[in-house]
Amino acid sequence: MSDAVVLTLLRHPEVSRANAALARGRADLGAAKSAWYPQVSYQANLGPNMLSGRNTSGLNENMAGPSVYLQQQVWDFGRSKGEIGAARSTMRQRRYELESVADQLAEQGALAFLQVKRYELLSIEARKQVAELERLRHLIGLRVNAGVSDKSDLMLADVRVESSRGEAIQAETALAVAQSGLLNLIGDLPQSYEDPAAQISRFETGEDEPDYDRLPSVVATQEAEHAAAAKIGQARAERYPRLGLQMGYTRNNYSYNTRDNSFAGMVTVTGDLYRRSNHYLIEAAEEDRRAAEATRDAVVLEARGKALASRQEIRAGHARISAYTHQEEQAVTASRIFFEEYKLGKRTLTELLNTQLEVYRAASARISAQYDIMEARVRFENVSGTLRPSLGLPARLREEEDFDG
Repeated sequence: MSDAVVLTLLRHPEVSRANAALARGRADLGAAKSAWYPQVSYQANLGPNMLSGRNTSGLNENMAGPSVYLQQQVWDFGRSKGEIGAARSTMRQRRYELESVADQLAEQGALAFLQVKRYELLSIEARKQVAELERLRHLIGLRVNAGVSDKSDLMLADVRVESSRGEAIQAETALAVAQSGLLNLIGDLPQSYEDPAAQISRFETGEDEPDYDRLPSVVATQEAEHAAAAKIGQARAERYPRLGLQMGYTRNNYSYNTRDNSFAGMVTVTGDLYRRSNHYLIEAAEEDRRAAEATRDAVVLEARGKALASRQEIRAGHARISAYTHQEEQAVTASRIFFEEYKLGKRTLTELLNTQLEVYRAASARISAQYDIMEARVRFENVSGTLRPSLGLPARLREEEDFDG
């Protein structure tokens, strides 16, 4: 089962998409931090001016020649701080979204494996039922040929055999469908499937309440909330000016004397006297934060619902296994007794065949209950945030990174 999870994580495009989103978040953080680095710009004035001669082409005849400027931001009253904080929180959000995607794919791969194993065992039980009914039909055929049983008994046995073959085909079809789902995830089908009971026995029992705040999906929504809060500060800072330093050098095209060239250094103050959109930017950021809070509550609510449902399935599954195991044992015993009584004429063939059918139904129900428990434990383990470590896999796709670096 752990191999199926590994192959699912290696092949699924959702992991690549989440990695690309994380890389985009890292690039956005770098772009936001660049506001505190100096910027170098240039300007070239091409074209004539009012003193240009009529017979000249006019190219590069402007008195002010090419210029080079160096600008350094000194203070912006929280604009860059908010932008960097939002970018950093967004990058963290993308990282935890990557881990959340990995958790969901791990659950998907594990459940796909369990589906294959479930229908493999159900298919085996269906074939066992066909073989047992064919054995009974052969014995009944011998009794009919000996004149001990009626020919109608043989016809009824034929009907039950064909019915069991139909059920076997249905079980084989379900197995093929489950294998197709697993093939789609891992790209190939193994020759055999190990019993997953040993691995799942190490999982959580489902009694303890998971720590939902540690789930990557929940942490991602918390980071989205932090990003929205940072954007609020960024939007509020738009009402204040920006302070900076600027140095520039301009060459004079009409003189070869370097004294005519211009070198300037100044403190710059830039800002908006009035900008109506600032009010809406603040309002939008506040609504984004409220939406992130609601999203977090929704994610926790969904996770809690999955945990409660899985816990109930585990508890009910154990009771079902006990009941179906007892039913199967009694049906097997009754089948043996009924066959002897049928030979003595104390039981009808219908009663004998019904006991054999009950054996198959009880065995199939027991297998279904066992795998219902396994699937519920996989889901509960994922809600607890420990599915991949419990399968012997790394807890994180990526090691902890320096988000402030």
